[in-house]
Amino acid sequence: MPILAIGNKRLASDAGVTLVEAMVALMIVGLMAGAVVLMAPGPDAKICEEAERLAARIVLAGEESIILNRSMSLVVTREGYGFERLENAGWIEVEPNSPLGFRAWPTDIDVEVEQSQAGPDDPRVARFDALGEAAPTKILISGPAARWRVSVNGQGGVDVARAE
Repeated sequence: MPILAIGNKRLASDAGVTLVEAMVALMIVGLMAGAVVLMAPGPDAKICEEAERLAARIVLAGEESIILNRSMSLVVTREGYGFERLENAGWIEVEPNSPLGFRAWPTDIDVEVEQSQAGPDDPRVARFDALGEAAPTKILISGPAARWRVSVNGQGGVDVARAE
């Protein structure tokens, strides 16, 4: 004797997925793919990150000059950049294991000092005094995909902007 389970019987027309359900699933997948593409770093992310890292270290040097009551200077060369502290014996390079120690530029980045009060042979492009003031400086960081400018104003403020 056959038993009929009333709640489990499906008609043949109920099988499968409706068009609305398929469109909703495709829309969700599309939104997720769009979010991933928007969050992926662009071709200039490396140059921008290096410019922001330089700016953060410049701010730190300015703050350290105030805290230690010693002048600090930013030294920029083709190989990299670092900071020096003015001691009684003259300019002393900051220890390499310090956050202000020498840092080499990435291989595919070109750096140019656009504005500095330093002489042509002086690698100390920006100086920070114990009162928080700084020598205005502009440094252009270029790569294959973008150019960014790090600017230091006379009050020790630092700005990072895309260079046109």
